[in-house]
Amino acid sequence: MREILREAEERLTLNGRRTILFCDEIHRFNRAQQDAFLPHVEKGTIALIGATTENPSFEITGALLSRCRVFVLEPLSEEDLSALVRRR
Repeated sequence: MREILREAEERLTLNGRRTILFCDEIHRFNRAQQDAFLPHVEKGTIALIGATTENPSFEITGALLSRCRVFVLEPLSEEDLSALVRRR
């Protein structure tokens, strides 16, 4: 993770481009690991997208959660899936 964050800082400094960092199962990161994202999110070095199957209010640190926007994804119904298939 340190290497990825270091590269993100370089990219921002050299090219002015932020890095999108996708972290699957972010709830498995411990408090210290989640806190390591915080300065990079605050500085805008990375745009963090964290996916979790757990309730983020209980599993993500408060400091990180307060700087995030939470989206709850619901499963698609059979009707929704049929409409997608018919669309091509």
